[in-house]
Amino acid sequence: MLSLKQKPEPKYDTPLFLRARAEIERRKRTFLATYYNDPVAFVHDCIDWGPGEGPTPYQDEILAELAARHRVCVRGPHGLGKTALASWTILWFALTRAGQDWKAPTTASVWRQLTKYLWPEVHKWARRLRWDIIGRLPFNERRELQTYSLRVGFGEAFAVASDKHEHIEGAHADHLLYVFDEAKVIPEATFDAAEGAFASKGEAFALAISTPGPPVGRFYDIHRRKPGYEDWWVRHVTKDEAIWAGRMDPEWAEQRRRQWGERSAVYLNRVEGEFAASEEQSVIPLSWV
Repeated sequence: MLSLKQKPEPKYDTPLFLRARAEIERRKRTFLATYYNDPVAFVHDCIDWGPGEGPTPYQDEILAELAARHRVCVRGPHGLGKTALASWTILWFALTRAGQDWKAPTTASVWRQLTKYLWPEVHKWARRLRWDIIGRLPFNERRELQTYSLRVGFGEAFAVASDKHEHIEGAHADHLLYVFDEAKVIPEATFDAAEGAFASKGEAFALAISTPGPPVGRFYDIHRRKPGYEDWWVRHVTKDEAIWAGRMDPEWAEQRRRQWGERSAVYLNRVEGEFAASEEQSVIPLSWV
């Protein structure tokens, strides 16, 4: 008879245990074979969508081009789902590269964008993942999904301040994903620091996404196709696309046009998703001219 302090040794060679382990391994192999190079299918299949929910056509397009071209730069108005898109990308990359050497630095124009928006969004979508399809248990919130980082397997996604470009440059792994959220005023040195990843033979992705601002800076140079940036795929999500997808209220858009004026920088930036500068943002204000 066993004493209260003694416990039977677990048996790892029973037929039931061996079948369970084989099923887990089968699900992992199926998951990787299906979604490793297909973030669109990952988002559609591995997130628990409610009735009428799902990614928009332009979000599908952006994810597909990221997988194909590796460098994607997107501008558009408020409400198009930029932060959700960045979160899906982080989760896809972390789960499909979990058994390999990977890293995913995430940065933004201000630290608040990471702590109040991007990483809470990662947590939100992680709670809606279909673990039965992914083939593993949900993230452990002590060891894996922490406040501003996600550790899975041999890698980590983490928040980095955009003014600390040396932390971006120090990211080395066989598989790298850079996420530039609200990228319009991220310093050029931070973009340059990520370039080292694309020089190596490993796998590297970059997603830069933002509402536009004044026509200056690296985010603007990429969108205007400045020589040297042709290896970026660029996408302008328009107001009409956002309205058609149900992501922007057309009455709100019309009211802002009347409030701000259709030629004002604030309307062009936030509603039309276009680069524009007000007099205060210009190098030489129009009033001086």
